[in-house]
Amino acid sequence: MKMKKNLTNNPFKTSKDKFIPWFLGFSEAEGSFISNLVARKNKQDIITSYRILYRIQIGLNIIDRPILDLINNNLNNIGKIYDYPTRQESTMCFISLESLKNLIDTVFSKYPLLTEYQANRYAILKAGVLGKKTSVKTIEEFNSFVDTVKDSYLNKGNQELSLAKVNKFESLSKFYLDYWLVGFLNGEVSFTSFKGKNGNLKPKVSLEHTDEKALIFFKSHLNLGPKVIQLKQREERKITYRIDITSVTDINYITQFLDQTDCLLGNKFIQYSTWKSKYNL
Repeated sequence: MKMKKNLTNNPFKTSKDKFIPWFLGFSEAEGSFISNLVARKNKQDIITSYRILYRIQIGLNIIDRPILDLINNNLNNIGKIYDYPTRQESTMCFISLESLKNLIDTVFSKYPLLTEYQANRYAILKAGVLGKKTSVKTIEEFNSFVDTVKDSYLNKGNQELSLAKVNKFESLSKFYLDYWLVGFLNGEVSFTSFKGKNGNLKPKVSLEHTDEKALIFFKSHLNLGPKVIQLKQREERKITYRIDITSVTDINYITQFLDQTDCLLGNKFIQYSTWKSKYNL
């Protein structure tokens, strides 16, 4: 029954206050805040200016389309969902200025993004959307706009970027951070196994991400033992960080937290349930 509930019903129906932090955490893991240039050309095929297209999107494996439906439902269906069967993907997009302003006003301006990269990207999108900056003459003009936004947010200590920059996770309520974290884990955590000394398989939880502070927060919020390590940088890839949890005590902390919050959704919830059952957790 619980698996069905998490896949087909809305776990936030009777507690809307859980949805926003969960959605913010899930957006940090799976979302994209995009400000793209599209060239305008004249009849001679010469670029005359650039449109700036803004969008917020979340792309998932097509098997997790119900998660996108659930999110959109909780946001009053202001997004649009597109399916790409050949790529086995579904994507929810917020493209219109109206829908973007709605999200800015009702979600992102009231509740902070906590990873620096996402907060930075969001700051550019927000400045462009609210400032109605929809075109530029040159790429250099756009780059200047981006640099100005970054400087402004860093120097003025604006909430959306400064919280991520100085890692003020502790300034937020435990309730907010609990549901932010389970949303983030819904996008990033892996429930796997490792071989013990006797060759038998034992449960393992792994989390890998580009934001070290997010992993440090995961470790401290659940009082976990292992260190966060920096992985060897792969060619043309960002530096990533990882934490692997294998101790019985730490595994119990994680399962207690996830069972209590009860907001893992979709395929991640199936993986978690199967993993728990396999190791009698």
